[in-house]
Amino acid sequence: MNLTKTREQLIREAADKLQIVGTGQSLEADYADKINNNVDPLLQQLAVDGICEVADDEQIPSEWFDSIAGLLANICAPVGGKATDPGIKTYYEMNLKRLTASGPSYGVQESEYF
Repeated sequence: MNLTKTREQLIREAADKLQIVGTGQSLEADYADKINNNVDPLLQQLAVDGICEVADDEQIPSEWFDSIAGLLANICAPVGGKATDPGIKTYYEMNLKRLTASGPSYGVQESEYF
């Protein structure tokens, strides 16, 4: 069972959500570039906002994958001739917050001395 997904899979999933590529078809290089150019800013925004932190875009946790792909597709909606939707952004961000709230943060806990 594959517990992670890759950047390439993320780009393809976003393209599928945008309906700009047919089933079994290759994604046009121009579309792939436009979507790819939005991956790093999205992952940085999610980290800065404290929603989730993807340390390696070649090992995106599978449980986060659909939500991140949905956010990426929403950002890239103009590529598919659509407008971005703030409701979709909120939905996927809330889903990611729910998924990450139950897991370990791996952050260093500060000690409190009396």
